[in-house]
Amino acid sequence: MRMRMRMKKSISILMVATLLVAVLLTGCSNTTSNTVPTKTTKSEKTLIYAAETEYEKINPVLGTTNLDDLIFRGLMRFDEKNVPQKDIAESYTVSTDNLVYDFKLKKGIKFQDGTELKAEDVAFTISSILDAKTTSTQKAEFLEVRSVEAVDDYEVKVNLKDPFPSILDKLTIGIVPKHAFDGKDINTAEFNQKPIGSGPYMFDKWEKGKSLTLKAFKDFNGKVASINTVVFKFLPDGNVRALQLETGEVDMAFLEPSQVEKIEKTGKVTVYKVPTADYRCMMYNLNNDLWKDVNVRKAFNYAVDRKAVVDGILMGYGSAAYSPIQMNQYKNDAIEKYEYNQPKAEELLDKAGWIKGSDGVRQKNGKKLAFTLTTPVTDEVRVNMANYLASQFKKIGAEVKVDALDWSVIKIDKCDAFVLGWGSPFDADAMTYSLFHSSQIGNNGYNFGSYNDPKVDELLFKGRIAVDPEQKKALYQEFQQAISEDPPYNFIVYLKALYGANKKISGIKERTLGHHGAGFLWNLEEWTMND
Repeated sequence: MRMRMRMKKSISILMVATLLVAVLLTGCSNTTSNTVPTKTTKSEKTLIYAAETEYEKINPVLGTTNLDDLIFRGLMRFDEKNVPQKDIAESYTVSTDNLVYDFKLKKGIKFQDGTELKAEDVAFTISSILDAKTTSTQKAEFLEVRSVEAVDDYEVKVNLKDPFPSILDKLTIGIVPKHAFDGKDINTAEFNQKPIGSGPYMFDKWEKGKSLTLKAFKDFNGKVASINTVVFKFLPDGNVRALQLETGEVDMAFLEPSQVEKIEKTGKVTVYKVPTADYRCMMYNLNNDLWKDVNVRKAFNYAVDRKAVVDGILMGYGSAAYSPIQMNQYKNDAIEKYEYNQPKAEELLDKAGWIKGSDGVRQKNGKKLAFTLTTPVTDEVRVNMANYLASQFKKIGAEVKVDALDWSVIKIDKCDAFVLGWGSPFDADAMTYSLFHSSQIGNNGYNFGSYNDPKVDELLFKGRIAVDPEQKKALYQEFQQAISEDPPYNFIVYLKALYGANKKISGIKERTLGHHGAGFLWNLEEWTMND
C-alpha cells in the first residue's frame, strides 16, 4: 500500500496521521489481493499452496481429492513405497478362504468435531460408496465387497464376494462420520463443503473461487503438524502459479516443464522431479465409427514419435509409454510398443480403405479422415501434445482439429478423441478395471471411450480376484497383451511430477505419485518451515 502525506506544521496532526498510517499498514500486512493469510508470527506457520483446480465437493465417499490425505484417515494408509500399512486399524486377520477381513480399530481416535471414530463409521463409509443412491466414482473399487458389519464399537468385518487381495489398498479410503449424515442426502450434504475427518488437518474455511484453508488438528492420533495453517490458493493459470512462486506469494506450486529452468535460477525454490505412474494418452471414443476399425487405431499409434514428445514437450522429464501399468511390478515389456513408424501407419490406413486424396487428406466412401482432438486448455503439456499429435497425424493423411477447452465444458465421453491423463502406483487393479472394463461405461465409471472387449473384461476380473502373485502377474501381462492388440488408447508418455517448493520447507518425502501428480502432500504433517 502506498500513501502520500503532505508535511504539516502542526505536530499533533502529524502524530495522528502517522498513527493512522500505522494502523492501515498493519491491516494490509495480514491479507493479499485474494484475502489469503500471510505468515504472522514465528510460532504460527502458514503454507500457501498454489492449487491448479478447485473441487466441487470434498468427500472421499463421492470421489478422491488431493486434500484427502490431510483431512481424512482410513483403516490403512500407503507408506513411502506405496504399500498399505495399518492406520486406524490396530490389527486385522484374514479368513482361510480370503473372503473375510476382520479389523480391530484403535481406541480414542477422534473426528475433528470431537466425536470418537468407531466401527459404525467404517461400515457406513464403505456401505455408502456401494449404495445405488450415492453418486460415487469409487464404486468400481469396492464391487467385490458383499457387506460390511460393525461387530462392536472397535471391530468391523469386511465380507467379500470373491478373494480380493487389493482390498487393503482400497481401505486407505478416508473414513467419514456416520452421524454427520443423519437424515441427509450424502450427495448434497453440507458436509461436502465443510468436511470432517480424523486426519492431521481440519477444515477451516472455503472462499469459493479464491482459497480453501485448513488448520492443524490438535487431537490428531499421530504427529501433530508444526505448520499450523495450509492455504490452497486457486490459481488455474500455470504462468500465474510460477510467477507467484518466484515472488514468494505462494510457497509451493505444480510446475510445467517449461518453467523449471527459470524457477531453479531464482535460488529460492527447490524443484522436486518426482517419478510417477501418471501417463498421457489419446483416448479413442469407440462410439465414433472412425475408431471401430482396429487397424485405424493401430495406424494412429504408429504415427507418434514418443521420444520427440519426451524431449521437446516434457523437456526430458518423462519417458515413452506403451502400457497403463508399465510402472507396476506386473508390467509386460514384451508387448507391441508402437514405436514410431510412419510407413507402417500409412500401410494400415491403406489396408483399412482410407485413400489419400489430391489434398493429402485420406477419404473413404466420400468421407474425410477427420476428427476433433479435445484437451483441457489449462494444461500446457496436454495442449502442446494435442497440437503435436495433430501435426503428426497430418503426415499420414488425417485432418485433426484441436479443441482446447475449459474443464467446465468438457464431456470426455462425447469427444471424438481426448488427451487423457491416468495412472496409479498402487495395486495393478487400480485404474485398470475402472478404465477398461465394460461395466464401467457410464454410471460414474471411468470408461469414457466405451471400450468393450470380452477378453479384457475376463482378464481384469480374474486379475483382481487372483491371490497367487504369479497367477496375478500372468493375468495382468496377458491383459496388457490384449489391449495392445485391441488398443483403447494411444499411449504417449509417462510424466515426472514437477513441484516447486520454497527452500524454507523441509521434511518432504518423495514417493512414486499417481495421476496428475497426486500424493505429493501425503506426509505434510511432518513438514517444517524455517523462518
